[in-house]
Amino acid sequence: MFSINQQAVQIVKEKILPFAEQLNCKVHHLKNGATVVDMGVDAPGGWQAGKLIVEATIGGMGHVDFGQFNLGELSLPSIDVYIDHPVEATLSSQFSGWKMPGKDIPGYINPIGSGPARAIARNDIFSQSWHYQDIHHETVFAAQTQEIPDESVAEMVAEGCKLPTENVYILATKTASIAGSIQVCSRTVEASVWRLFRKGLDIGKIVCGMGSCPIAPPVKDELKAMDRVNTALLYGVTVRYVVDCSDEEIEAVINTAPFSASRRYGERFIDIFEEGQRDFYIVDKDIHTVARYEITNYATGKTFVGGTLREDLLKDSFYRD
Repeated sequence: MFSINQQAVQIVKEKILPFAEQLNCKVHHLKNGATVVDMGVDAPGGWQAGKLIVEATIGGMGHVDFGQFNLGELSLPSIDVYIDHPVEATLSSQFSGWKMPGKDIPGYINPIGSGPARAIARNDIFSQSWHYQDIHHETVFAAQTQEIPDESVAEMVAEGCKLPTENVYILATKTASIAGSIQVCSRTVEASVWRLFRKGLDIGKIVCGMGSCPIAPPVKDELKAMDRVNTALLYGVTVRYVVDCSDEEIEAVINTAPFSASRRYGERFIDIFEEGQRDFYIVDKDIHTVARYEITNYATGKTFVGGTLREDLLKDSFYRD
């Protein structure tokens, strides 16, 4: 069985660490031997840093590219992700399911963790929902955080994976960075695989998946950035799947999976997020989906479409003062 950690570590060692300066990143070697790459916390990061963190967090299981998003008057760059093993790449790896220590400060946005380390530790419901178990002597962990991860974070990951801290590589971005915006907006297949699973589709019948999302304009304010990237997912994403099942199985989920079927549809993400105390572990779980689904049945050749994009809500979030 393939190891997504082996592939992710290779990306870090061959594509990120040797070119950190060119990528506008900064490498920190912690006292306990762990390696932290600042890809958008204090370091500026950039387009290529964002693309590489996506490649690493999906465990090298897909192709990542930039494209173009056009909807009405909106014309923005997009992040497009193509994955042949979407369940392992997302539920076992990319999903932000690793709860990190936060701060009990009003208005503080707690950090969240993702990446291939989750496939070793399997310490959350998302990774446990699929049978994949990775075994590797090194691991990659991604932190969406406003602070550079320290020794305690590395020790948390090492303990969860039962590895020495010197074998831990942490990639860190804040949401309010170019790379941070890219990596969150890449979570298209991630959010939709989980939604399809929750709606009853046998995700073992998924052949492949891809998703395209507009890259939200970056902004230094972390809360505004969080609103923009998640609005992009809820109202600007199209995912496309190939599955091998009956048409009836697709018909059962195609209109219930998109965000348009949610009781919160039409609401601003920022309002839902504030209601959930700016904590993804408290916020309404009905937001864990994307705007539009296209599912093609390999068995019959039929394509089913559900959901819709919303230019008005994208504009409201991206260009609101």
